[in-house]
Amino acid sequence: MSDNIKVAQNNPQLTSERVARLRARLVEARPQVFAERALLVTAAYQNAENDPPTIYRAKALDRILRKSAISIKADELIVGCKVPVAKGSPVYPEFNVKWLEDELDTLAGREETSFDIDAETKMALKERVIPYWKGRTVYDRILEKAPEKALAAEEEGLLFHYYIDRSIGHISVNYEKVLQLGFCGIKAEIAARQARLAETQADFSQKSAFYDALIIVADAAIAFSHRYAELASDLAADCADPVRRGELENIALICRRVPQHGAETLHEALQSFWFVHLILNLESNSYAISPGRFCQYVYPFYQADLESGKTDEAGAQELINCLWIKFNEMTVAKAGASAKASNTYVDFQNLNIGGLGADGRDGTNDISYFCLNALDALALPQPQLSCLVSSKTDKDFMMRACEVVRNGTGMPAMFNDDVKVISLLSSGKTLLDARNGGVNGCVEVNAQGCDNMASTGYVNLPKCLELALNNGVSMTSGKQLGPRTGNITGFNAFEDVWQAFGQQLKAAVALKVSYDTAALKAFAKHCPVVFTSLVMDDCIEKGKDFHQGGARYNAPMMCGVGLGTLTDSLAAIRQFCFSTGQYTLAQIHAALSDDFSSQPLLQKQLWKNGPKFGNNHKHVDRLAANSVNLFSDILGGHLNAHGEAYRANMIPTTTHIPMGHATAATPDGRFAGAPLSEGVSPVQGQDMSGPTGVILSLVKVDHARTAGTLLNMKFTPQILACREQLEKFSELIRTYFDLGGYHMQFNVVSKETLLAAQKDPRSYRSLIVRVAGYSDYFVSLSKDLQDEIIMRTAHGVE
Repeated sequence: MSDNIKVAQNNPQLTSERVARLRARLVEARPQVFAERALLVTAAYQNAENDPPTIYRAKALDRILRKSAISIKADELIVGCKVPVAKGSPVYPEFNVKWLEDELDTLAGREETSFDIDAETKMALKERVIPYWKGRTVYDRILEKAPEKALAAEEEGLLFHYYIDRSIGHISVNYEKVLQLGFCGIKAEIAARQARLAETQADFSQKSAFYDALIIVADAAIAFSHRYAELASDLAADCADPVRRGELENIALICRRVPQHGAETLHEALQSFWFVHLILNLESNSYAISPGRFCQYVYPFYQADLESGKTDEAGAQELINCLWIKFNEMTVAKAGASAKASNTYVDFQNLNIGGLGADGRDGTNDISYFCLNALDALALPQPQLSCLVSSKTDKDFMMRACEVVRNGTGMPAMFNDDVKVISLLSSGKTLLDARNGGVNGCVEVNAQGCDNMASTGYVNLPKCLELALNNGVSMTSGKQLGPRTGNITGFNAFEDVWQAFGQQLKAAVALKVSYDTAALKAFAKHCPVVFTSLVMDDCIEKGKDFHQGGARYNAPMMCGVGLGTLTDSLAAIRQFCFSTGQYTLAQIHAALSDDFSSQPLLQKQLWKNGPKFGNNHKHVDRLAANSVNLFSDILGGHLNAHGEAYRANMIPTTTHIPMGHATAATPDGRFAGAPLSEGVSPVQGQDMSGPTGVILSLVKVDHARTAGTLLNMKFTPQILACREQLEKFSELIRTYFDLGGYHMQFNVVSKETLLAAQKDPRSYRSLIVRVAGYSDYFVSLSKDLQDEIIMRTAHGVE
């Protein structure tokens, strides 16, 4: 176990023996695939093929919630699970079954996110699931409409498309509404809306079926909680321990009340929240189903319990800790390509604390601190804990957050809530929705409970420059991948290179949008998400499914990968080819073509002496800012099927590894196949002017213009050892945010520790690191990703 991680037994004041036992069982669990959900959804579809899509989707979820196996584990106070064991994953054949057919026998042995799967499960999937779904899945429908060029661009590493094997995601629903009204209250709202429908309306049948489907899933959710109530009662009747028997009887009472009715206590609120969160994950395998502004909607229940004497700080902390364990049970099996692009078992459950309240005041409260305590005590990778920091956030909360960062889990990530509000306002959100909004997925801004932000995938920015320097031809495959933008012999000024790059980027974005359009239409027509629509604002009011544009906001976003690599490459071309004339563009091109094998001295010159982003060089930093602006402008010219414009999201998840594999050598001196830079971070190891140099470079980017930017930084543990250094660290974050930066996340770990973990993984099983917009166990990552994290610069505090 790494000595830089503080675990539960080192923080007895923050946890209990119960939670320590739950954590111990969790960390020993192995990821495992289960067939039950796939079998249930297959049977449901077979029995409802003549129904409208909303009805057969509702019936499928109804079958899952009424018939799937359930369990209550020893010591649990918050109950409910996707499959009977921790870290187990169901299968979602309705989205894509081809990857299952291809990878079922290799899933347990692959390097990225392997899952155990027994012979019985394999047989059930091969004989009873896969044959039915061939040609019927959502991905089959996407392939019918997606242009071949868009699919080929993914094979070449220019693009990465979501929805290969997973549903449209990045969802933060209106949990608060369920906590306040319960599903009985929401059903009354549905009935009132349905009663207003007139049979003469052109869309009467469609809306009527939609409302019927909503009632089906609301009743199914209630039945699901009642099944847990019955199980708890049965377990209590057989329990010899009077203390545990009382706990089980209380769980039974709670599950009979919520989420059918509004919650009245903190325990009821947390259980109701968990049922909603769990059912969302059973309905679809979408990316990033996030709790969002958790401390804002949970705090009133704690406050009421505290005032009435129903709980105290220790009792509330234990409940939050129990919920933390449940988050870490969540995994999802995915295709190998998706596993490379998102190399983690973590499923981006982004839980926000702090930030502004709806009234514009500091929203930090006791629940915010309880969540920090849970992370501090348990040192687990889920949920992704995000601190929203506004100009009104007090120093005590900042220092407590920094203390937890110092522990080395890569969390909490820090976000500028003032920039978040500006970003949401600039994309058309109301002031109230912007203040109530939060962070989803890795770093993406969204409006809580009313936003279909639909992050769609990735564009390889350095690959676009590669195409610009090679007249649209991929240097790695020789294929004409982009438009013909001219031979470099005709590039007489840096502006010619910039214009060619812009044309390649514009073409790549257009290809990506063509795929996205096909995907969005396929989901809207064939795969409604009825339960998601039930708890997403405006879907009931509009009588329209989430995938059909039912949410209040439906603006999509696209991720740009490799900004640092792109910037350093453009800066090298400008300096060496057009400012000093030391090399011609043809010489650079020739060196890139053979991966510097014939010109090693040129590679060293470019890598060691070229101007580098992240060191407060005004002209270099302006190239980064211009590139983000260009990407944003191009995206803003594209509308999705709901008529809303795209926004830029500057994150890679882990696509900077496979996209790097597919990218030729670059003019910054990077070798072919090496990782690209990640997020808006400087190229790994090239930020040589300390953390101040990094933030002064980054603030030249207009972060509020984007839907998110990701900055990774690494500090050695001894640098943050004392209070004085921790205060400097806090001020560094404040300074970055005061200057307009959006996001910072940190690895606090030494290079020596990471190298030791590579050599002896069993001794470092608890070592958690920040990867991209998430944290994960270091030893679970692929060797490529481990090496990339080791390459990152380790800073001190100036």
